[in-house]
Parts: sequence; structure tokens; C-alpha cells
Amino acid sequence: MSDIVIPPDTDDFRKAVEVQARSADPMHSAFVMANAGSGKTKVLIDRVARLLLRRPDGRPGAKPDSILCITYTKAAASEMLSRLFKTLGQWSVMEDDPLRKKLAQLQGRKASAYNAEDLQVARALFANALETPGGLRIETIHAFCARVLRRFPLEAGVFPGFTEIEEDEAYALWNEARSEAVMSAQQNLPDLLDLLALEGGHEGAMLALDTLRSIGTAVLRFADHYDSDFDVMDDVLRERLQAPEASVEELLDLAMGEALPAADIRTVAELLLTGGKTDVATGEKLMAVLATEDAGERWGIYRTVFRTASGDLRASNPYTKGMAEALPLVASLFQMKEGFGEEAARMLELEDRLNRAAAFARTSAMVRVGLPALERYRDLKRARAALDFDDLIEHTRILLTATGMSDWVLYKLDGGLSHLLLDEAQDTSPTQWELVDALTGEFDAGEGIERAQDPRTLFVVGDEKQSIYSFQGADPSQLLKQYHQFQARNSDLLKETMEMSFRSGPEVLEYVDTVWNQAPPIPNAPVETPAEESNLVHHVSWRSDQHGAVELWPIPPKEEETDEDAWARPVNAMRSSSPKARLATDVAKAVRAMIDAGESIWADTGEGWVQRPVRPEDILILVRGRTGGLFDAMIGALKAQGLPVAGADRLKLGDHIGVQDCLNLMRFAALPERDLTLAEILRGPFLGLVDDDRYLFELASGRNRGETLWQRVQASADPDVKAASAFLQMLIDNAHLPPFDFLTAVLDVPGADGKTGWEKLNARLGHPARDPVQALVAEAIAFDSTEPASLQCFIARMEAGEVEIKRDLAAPEREIRVMTVHGAKGLQAPVVILPDTTSAPKPSGGRIHEINGVPVWSPRKDGELAEVTAARALADARAEEEHRRLLYVALTRAQDRLIIAGHWYGGQKGGGYHDRSWYALCLNAMDRLVPAEGEARDEHRRFGGAPSTVPKTGQGGGAKAGFPDWALQRVEDTPVAARRRFSAPTSLLGRDMPVMAPFGEGREARLKRGRLIHALLQYLPDVPEGDRETAGRNFLARDASLEEAEREEMLAAALGVLQDPAMAGVFAPGGRAEAAIIGSSKQHLPEGVVINGRVDRLVVSDTEVLIVDFKTDQPAPDTPEGVGESYVLQMAAYWAVLSEAWPDRAVRAALCWTDGPKLMPLPEEMLLASLKRAGSEV
Repeated sequence: MSDIVIPPDTDDFRKAVEVQARSADPMHSAFVMANAGSGKTKVLIDRVARLLLRRPDGRPGAKPDSILCITYTKAAASEMLSRLFKTLGQWSVMEDDPLRKKLAQLQGRKASAYNAEDLQVARALFANALETPGGLRIETIHAFCARVLRRFPLEAGVFPGFTEIEEDEAYALWNEARSEAVMSAQQNLPDLLDLLALEGGHEGAMLALDTLRSIGTAVLRFADHYDSDFDVMDDVLRERLQAPEASVEELLDLAMGEALPAADIRTVAELLLTGGKTDVATGEKLMAVLATEDAGERWGIYRTVFRTASGDLRASNPYTKGMAEALPLVASLFQMKEGFGEEAARMLELEDRLNRAAAFARTSAMVRVGLPALERYRDLKRARAALDFDDLIEHTRILLTATGMSDWVLYKLDGGLSHLLLDEAQDTSPTQWELVDALTGEFDAGEGIERAQDPRTLFVVGDEKQSIYSFQGADPSQLLKQYHQFQARNSDLLKETMEMSFRSGPEVLEYVDTVWNQAPPIPNAPVETPAEESNLVHHVSWRSDQHGAVELWPIPPKEEETDEDAWARPVNAMRSSSPKARLATDVAKAVRAMIDAGESIWADTGEGWVQRPVRPEDILILVRGRTGGLFDAMIGALKAQGLPVAGADRLKLGDHIGVQDCLNLMRFAALPERDLTLAEILRGPFLGLVDDDRYLFELASGRNRGETLWQRVQASADPDVKAASAFLQMLIDNAHLPPFDFLTAVLDVPGADGKTGWEKLNARLGHPARDPVQALVAEAIAFDSTEPASLQCFIARMEAGEVEIKRDLAAPEREIRVMTVHGAKGLQAPVVILPDTTSAPKPSGGRIHEINGVPVWSPRKDGELAEVTAARALADARAEEEHRRLLYVALTRAQDRLIIAGHWYGGQKGGGYHDRSWYALCLNAMDRLVPAEGEARDEHRRFGGAPSTVPKTGQGGGAKAGFPDWALQRVEDTPVAARRRFSAPTSLLGRDMPVMAPFGEGREARLKRGRLIHALLQYLPDVPEGDRETAGRNFLARDASLEEAEREEMLAAALGVLQDPAMAGVFAPGGRAEAAIIGSSKQHLPEGVVINGRVDRLVVSDTEVLIVDFKTDQPAPDTPEGVGESYVLQMAAYWAVLSEAWPDRAVRAALCWTDGPKLMPLPEEMLLASLKRAGSEV
């Protein structure tokens, strides 16, 4: 490593500190514009800390529950809360003098100004914050809305105790509602549904309705305003669109029928057919119009006289000058240049009327078919007392602004809220700003000394340049509008700009300034920013003496894609010769070389900055999206170079192979006859029979007609296959379990080889498989709490939905991170690589536009209204503005080095990049900073110095740099006897126990009887004695497959046990049903063996422990000597574990036979003998 370097104390640094101090001053409201990396989180935390501290005049600070800090993401809220508690926690244990210095530095006072009472108050803040009901309120806007709605559910019109649903569950409900609406439309509105499908094009009606859901809140508002009266809504829609009363068909029949001057057209056509090429072409079209009967077809031909093949208006006349001179009627009807002829003008007017009629028809159809889907979706959520994210915002907005209770609710909230801090304000939507306005409306009320001494404050921090969430409603133009509104209410509102970056080096920041300030104007961009606010951006680097570099790679020329053997490449795999694959390989090799050479980066040690070799965790590769192939190609190329890579930051749960392996176990348990599923399980991580020649081929080949793979597995004599058969049989036996219990049995319980399912997954798929499988387990828990305990239903849910998990890559774990720019918001890295830079800005993608206050559906550009065309152009311009803001976010993630690359985009012509792409913007900046001409522009270019190298230390940069030293050392083998082995009690024997024949007569009925009686004995003891019979009947009535006599017999068996006086001790207070027993016994069990089981009833008193297992065998044995060996050994194992756990109490074991009923104690001598026999066989 190099010597420690401390950034200089410059005027710019002192100015930045002063800006931070003024922004954190709790005596003033402030509006802060903060560049990337300028320390806005620190300012937020400092401001909250200063709000909590005593005032300089001795008055107490703000109460913790009077402060509300709203941020954009849960991760940001968690980070802010963690850093604040760290600060307060440090104060709580700090000595007097260091604490005085910290407080003086924070508040801008002298250390001597703090007396003992001030220090005591500061130290107590940590405990006060912890003890505040609900804790410090640093939360997302959705969390805040949920809290308000839970406090005022009746006033808001929501169910008390509502639940918040994630997007995957919300989409499942929407899918159900949409399907019901479409089925209803098929019966009642078939013509409108056909129109919807026709106008939707390749998207069809279902996806067209998905478009409506994206603005569902606005559509429901529109419908609620007119009481969902479709006729009234049609009238409003027609009026706002200025659509004619006639339909498209009626307009065409009139315009192409009696209104068509057929005689004049024929005269003109006959003359034109005698002229030149242009005249003849027009004449033939006109004659075709006259010869066609259908009005629609006639119009299709006629409009080609006035428009080009691309749909544009003709710039020239559709005839020659000589024809017009020969017959003036030609120009009178069809002139297009220097004025329009009568028919040309009529056709243009007709086009507009047709477009308006069509817009009205398709939008009306969308509303009539789609509104029932939106209302049904709303009803489904209400039936579940559920709210999605949009509901939280909308209900809170209505509660605070648009109900008769709004003033009272605000009064109740206002009394406890004195300080509001809004983070990431540029990503706040207009609806969310309404909430902020409502909450702060009274902050500036009141005059005189009370307000001056203890003001209620608003703090807003944001950066327009980092607004990249328009798809979630963010509107950066609102930021400055809100500033001017707040300033009008409070003339003392501070406005500060934080320009200094504490993250990036000077070369990176100068390059960022040049990219942003020198970018060409965007066509059709809205001019909404006041002139005084449209200053050029300017960044100042705190690390002015720590130099870095920006590199721009040339785009590799496009090459012919080579043919590859179809068998060597998966169907959907990217060709290795494709531009994206070649770029991914080039980037991976460059990273490999960078690490191997020990190229240096700057690292903060806490005491200063030093140069050290770059490591994998220092590298962040950012792409625009996960689709398109480059994202996966980049991860694959890095792995091919032997580099540790973190994998995808977001993952669709069902796409992960580990999740599929777990779901396959469920699929097989539900239907063992699924041969393909079983084949995948056999080769998968849980069984590992990967040698196809030895296992799968032998099992699958030569089968008789109708013989399943499962039958062949059961019949196999191969020891490995026999072990697999036992595992598979366990899956079938567990098929009745809820999904979570099923997964727990597979993943947590060791198998015959002593390994758990987690260990097997990790061995085959590696550590990255853990997060997705854990997410699957979490889904199973959530499913069990709301749905029937059915594997089939859970499988259907997982196959129907698209559950997405987000992996936290904020803290690098010695791995290279490949992420989207959106996912990297708030992160940073010494080296940032941008390989996805050459494509065009994405258009807005909007299909529904608001025109004159009503939604208008326009899925295609051809035939759209002029107002829609203008709205679409404005939306596309805003999308390009966000395209540039996304580039700003990507560029400012870099601390030291920024590498910009790109793959060939487009055809053979051009430079391989779109002229409004990120690459074009970056190339424009590089041309200004490092001018080059001719062929030099196509070479590798660098702004800043070449990276130096630093001698490698123990954490050098090879492939092994991703692992600590201990992970690379050989581990001495542990003797088998010394390893901990989790075991079921009956596995203590060194031989197989006799089991019930898997397909024996009556087996399923006996198993079901046992399960149901066990369930009755588990739950009925908690039911009042007088209600047990009714509760038991209701429970058994749920199983429609039972005969009434079977129900009576099972209920009688369970009640007989509960009512037997001899069983009183079994169901005494302090007893637990289905008690887990996990433990070992040095005295009675083999070394390293840990018993993992569950007992039906465990009763622990002050003097004894009673272990009871219910048995439903018929007939029951008369004496303990007649009990099966497996039963005795099971109880003996439990007895051994609990005897060691409670050495001061008598531990007794007994079997409760429901046939009788009778309680059968097992003598201690019998238990010891059973354990001794088991030990001799191990």
C-alpha cells in the first residue's frame, strides 16, 4: 500500500462544510439540491440529531415522535436509521471531553458551552429513541401511509387490520379480475371485445387491459366522478375528443357514397389515364375507387391518392402540370401543393373525423370492458382486506385532502408532527407531494415569539439529475414547482446547493460535467424550468489530489457471425461471435488483466486514503437492463475468466435452478407418475445420480408399455437407486404436509447420508442458490397462512406468478457486481464499467394519454389524433431526458476509474451506436476533453493518467482474491464418529426396520385414520370439554372422502382417550402437543448423534417429565413386551435426551393406544435395553 493521503483543507471544502451546517440547522426550513456523492445522507442524520439535542438556550430538543423522515426505499430508511443509532449510541458511552468536541462540531458551538446537563441529555438520546413508541419514524412513503391508515381506518374507508400485498400477489388478483371481465365481455359485449383485440394488435385484449391497470387509479377516479354511468362517460369522452356522433362505418358510408363526386372523379380519371406515369398511377387509383363497392376498401384506395406509402401527406400534386392545364377540374379536386383542392381538403377533414371517431370507439370499448376488471380487482382486494402500494397512497391522499374528516385527521396528526424531512425528493410523485402539502400546511401558521423560538420545519433534499423512476410516478419537474410554493408560504426558506462530491475523483467529475453540460438539446423537450434555475451543473471534488481516469473504448466493428454446431449451443444461447458476447469477453479479460497487474485504486482507511491493488469487490459493472443478453453474457464471461462474480441482483424466483429442484420434489410427491420430473430429481442435487449410463439410461430404457420410471426405481437392486427410492418414498409420504413443512423436511432434516438438503444444494449449486431457495421457503410460509395446505395449489401459485427477489449487493462480498443502473442507485465503487451504452433511448411506451382531462387509448401511431401525437412526442422527450439522467447516475457511481464501452448497434452503416445514445454523449464529452481527429477517434482514449500498479499483499488480485486465507487452507478430515449427525430415533439401528408395504391393502385408509386421530388429539385438548364433540365433528366433516361411520369411529377413539381418567396426567396443564425434541445424550447415545424428532405430547411439571406418543394400531398390544421394536426405540431415544436435559426430575415414557383406550408406561429397563441393542448394531 502507499502512504496515507488526506484531502486538502481548501476553500471549496470549507464552503461545502458551511453549506452542510446551514442545511442541518433545525431552526430553519430548507430546500437542498444535492449533487451525487455530496453527503446528503449525512446532512439528514445531522439534522435529525440536532433536532433531538437541547437548544443552545437550554430548551429541550424535539421529541423523537415529533420527527418524520420520509425516504424512497426501505434500504435507504434502514441505512439512515442504522447510522443515526450508531451516532447516538456512540454518544451514550463517550467521555465528557470527546463528547463536547463532537457536539460542538455538529452544532457549530464552542466545546466549553456544553455543561454536564447538556452531556447527560445527549447521552440519554439513544435510550429515548429506543423507548419511543413505534421508534424513530424514518420510513418510506408507503410505510407512512400504512401507519396513518391503520390509525384512521374507518375515516379512510379501509378495513382495520388490513394487509399490504406485494406486486406478485397483486398481479395474481389482477389476473383473476381481468379474466373474469373478459369472460363477461365475451357473453355480453362481444363486439367491443373484438374491437379491443383488433386494436390491440399483437398485444391482444388481455395485454391491452394491462395498459389500463397502469393508470387504474385515474380511471377509477374518472368513473367514480360519473357514478360509473357508461353513457354519461361516453358523452364526456365524445365531447372532450370532439368526436362525431356517427361511427367510423357511418362516416365512411356517407363520405365514400353519396358525398363522393363520382362523375367528376371519373372524368378526371379518364383524362389522367392518357398522361404520363404519375398521371396514369393516379388515374388507375381513381378508377379502382369507382369500381369498389365496399366503403372501407374504397377509402383505403382513395387515401393513397393524397398520402405516400409511408403515410405522410404528399408534398407534390398527384398529377402533372399539363393535365391541370388541360382540365382545371383536376387541380380543383386534387391539388396538394400550394393549397388543397376540394377533395383533398374533404379527405383531410374526413381523416380527422375518422380518427376522432375511432379514438372514441376504442377508448369507450377499453373503458366498458376494462372498468369492470378494475372494479373487480378492487373488490378482490377488499375481500382480502388487502391494499397494494397504489392503494396506500391513494387512500391516504383522499383521507388527508378530500374527505369531510380531513381537517380532523390533520389536526390529530398535526399535533404530533413538528418536523418533516423528505429525502430523494426528485422521485416524489405529484400525488405524494399532495400528502406533503397537506402535512405541512400548518407549519407556517402562527406569529410572534412562539414561532420564532421553536419553529416547525420542513427539510427537502433532492437532485433533479437523479430522477430515474418515472415508471413509478416520479416527476422531477415538481421539485422546483414545490420549492416556489413553499417559498411563497415561508419567505425564510433556505435554498442551498451541495456541489462538492466526497465520492469521486476530479477527472471523473470534470468528465461528468462535460457530458451533462455539452449534451445537445432534445427535440420536443418541455421547457418547464425557470431561466434562473437552468444553470449548468458543476461538481467539485473533495479528493482533489487523488487522481483517477475516464476511459472510452472504441466500438469493435461488426463481424460476420460464424456458424456453430447446433448441438454444441443451447437453442436460446447467444452466439459467441455476436457483438454482445464479444464485448462481454473483452470486458472480462480487461478485468482479469487489471486484477492480475495489481492496478491501483484509492481506499479510505478511516485515517486517510491509500493506494492498494484493485480487488474483485472494487469493480461494479452497470447495464441498462437485465434482458437482451448482455447482462447474462457479462456474468458468464467473468466466470469463464475465473473471476468471482455476485450474480444477478434481481432474480425471478421460478427461473432459478435450485427453486426448480425444490418444486420438482413437490411435483413428484403430488404425482409420482411424472417421468420427466423424476428424471430431473434423480440427476439433481438431492440425489446426484448424474451418471446417465449407469443410472438413468438403465432405469428408463426397455420399459414395458405403461411402466413408469418410479416403478423401475422401486424395483432396482442398485444400492444407490435403493437409497434414492427411500428418499422418494419419503416425499410421497409427506405429500399431505403444507408446503412449508414439506420443504422443511427436505431441507433441514438430514438424509440417510447424514447431509441436509441445504448442504446438498450448496455442494451442487454453490452459495448463490441459498437466497432464492430461502425466498421459496418464505413464499411457502406466506402461502400456508392464507391458503389451503396443498402442494398442488402452491405449485400452481408458483407457476402462475412471477415472484421476483432482490438480492442486496450494497455491501460487496469479495465479488464483482453486475447490476442495472436502477439497482445501483445509492451505491459506489472504485472502478465502474459501462458496457451497455450504444442503443437508442427507449420511447415512453405510453399507450394511454390524457387529452383534455380524459384517458385516450392509442396503441398505434398511424391514425392517431394530433393531440395524441403531440402528447406522445412530449412523453418521448421526457423519456429521453430520463435516459440522460440515468447516464448521470451511472457515471457518478465511480470513485476513481470510469470505463465506457459498447457493442455494435444497428446495421453495417454508421459508427455502431445511435446518435442519441449514451455512447454518443460520452464521445462528445471525450472529444472536448481529449480532442482527436480521423482514425484517432476510433482508438482507446483516456482522460486522466494511466493507472499505476501497487505491489500485491496477502489480499492480492488473483482469482483467489475473492476468498480469505482460511478458505484456501486444507481442512483436516474429521473422524466420522466425531461428526455431529442429526438422526431420527429409529435410524439408531444399523439395519432397516420393517415398514408397512407401500401398496398394501388398506394402507392409505390406515394412514389417514392415524393422521386424523392424531390431529384430534393435538387440537381438542385446547377446546372446552363441552364443545369437543362438536368441534371434532366439524373437523372431520371437512374431509368429504370419509364415510359417516368412519368419522364416528375416529371421533369416539379420540374422545375416549380424552375422557379416560387414566389420561388426566397426559393432558394436564403445562403439556405441549407436537413438541420437538432435539438433543444428544453422552450417557445413552453414540457420540456425535443428535436426535431430531417430535413427540405427540410432552408434559413437564416440577417433579417429573412425561413423554407420550399416540398410537392408532388395531388391535393394541396387551403388555409392553408386545410393542414393536421401532416404537420402543423411538421412545427410548426421547427418554435419553430428556433425562440428560432434566437430571433432577423423573422422566417417564408411555404409549397411548387409542384402541381401548389405554395408557401403557414403558419400563426404564426396557428403554435401556433397546438403546443398548441399537448401540451394538451401529
